[in-house]
Amino acid sequence: MNTYHRIIRCRVLTKGDIPPKVSGCCALLHGDDLYTFGGYQHKSETGTTNHLYRLNLKTLEWKRLFPMGDWPVCCDKMAGWVYQDKLYFFGGFGPVGRCRNEFQIVLEPTSELSPWPTGWNNQLAVYNIELDCWEWPRCRGSIPAPRAAHAAAISENRVYVFGGRLRLIRNNELHCLDLDTMTWSGNLTDASKSECGVPEGRTWHTLTFISPDKAVLYGGLSQYNAVLNDCWIMSVAGKVTWSEHQLPYDHGEPRCSHVACFFPPRLLVHSGLTQPYYKSRLLLTDHAYELLVLPFAPKSLFRLCLDVVCQNNQFLKSEYPTLPVNLQSIISARLNNPS
Repeated sequence: MNTYHRIIRCRVLTKGDIPPKVSGCCALLHGDDLYTFGGYQHKSETGTTNHLYRLNLKTLEWKRLFPMGDWPVCCDKMAGWVYQDKLYFFGGFGPVGRCRNEFQIVLEPTSELSPWPTGWNNQLAVYNIELDCWEWPRCRGSIPAPRAAHAAAISENRVYVFGGRLRLIRNNELHCLDLDTMTWSGNLTDASKSECGVPEGRTWHTLTFISPDKAVLYGGLSQYNAVLNDCWIMSVAGKVTWSEHQLPYDHGEPRCSHVACFFPPRLLVHSGLTQPYYKSRLLLTDHAYELLVLPFAPKSLFRLCLDVVCQNNQFLKSEYPTLPVNLQSIISARLNNPS
């Protein structure tokens, strides 16, 4: 199986209330609609926004939404998920805004580049699709500290939040929220009780469930501004455990700020940066253009047999002429392209 696949791009024109160009927004899919929230808008008054847009994927028409209720503060680099016809948005970074709901904001020092007060937050805002309104659920348990550029993944009625940055620290905390009771678990990362270790702290990574009780953590930006290409399996069956996943081939360039989705039995990793932001913001060569395909399923019996035949090529090649022509072609192609 090839590690990389060239992406075939097709430009699609949309219509309606087309959103402005932003970075660090949160996009969530619900039915035939794609929702985007927040993000950093260059040259806007406050930098970040709290705009909510909906794109119908059948008509390709955008609509800007104006829900009732108290709006979240403007921010980017938040994480989101969908549960029971509601969109959840957690955390982020942006200017300090007025909001009647209680959550924490940790300020960063002001500068010439950012004269207004900005900081990290731990707001949990919910958009009710049916009622077209913002909701603010009351949570119990140990609520995670403010953070941005973290990752979240949902399995059944539980969402897991990993990593993120607060001030100068990129953490490796793992928090779980029970969406039925709205109870936070507290930090579940404990290196002292893990036989296989735990992932290092990071931002701009992905966390993707590949089964109800297993999720894949891939890449990101480390505490030391290194772009990562490590791959970890998080198991949530009973006690949460981590194990580093060693793929059977070189899985290529590091990347952060990428996206990932699972199409059984493969995890697809798309786009991203191969260098930290401060180095690559203006260099297109530091952007990843290839689709990374990571398999997460046992090989078929045919694939196992093919591996054995190719490994014993010198001993078995005299028997190849006795095989069906199509099988000879497969073996020949495999020998010429071992990946």
